[in-house]
Amino acid sequence: MHKMIISTVAIVVLLLGFSSPTIDARAETEVIPLDQPPSLMEKAFLRSLGETIFDVMRHHGDHQLFEFGRIEEITGDDPYDVTLSVIGFEGPHNPPHKFIRMTLRIPGKAEADYTVLSYSHRHLSRKEYRKLTQYR
Repeated sequence: MHKMIISTVAIVVLLLGFSSPTIDARAETEVIPLDQPPSLMEKAFLRSLGETIFDVMRHHGDHQLFEFGRIEEITGDDPYDVTLSVIGFEGPHNPPHKFIRMTLRIPGKAEADYTVLSYSHRHLSRKEYRKLTQYR
């Protein structure tokens, strides 16, 4: 009887010890509607990311100021992947304007700093600028 219990415990320990870590495939994604004004929560979250956004822009060669930030999508469950966009400008809100989109991994408890997952930018025409700033 003892041999059977010990054998069962040993098998369970071995199976648990060599099993691969489980990955939660149920990470949620929230898409923020861009055809309406930003919520108070979105504005507050963007303000908290302000220095991070500047750092990422400078690191990618965009030495501009930005305005009209929007969060487009948030995915994950600690850490979070946040896709956001801003409109860069030079001088007193003057052209050339750039549409800048980035995805940042906001660190979990054990991590120390954010990670840039993607970054893109392109110049905006006046028509695109007016359209993009309608709900920002």
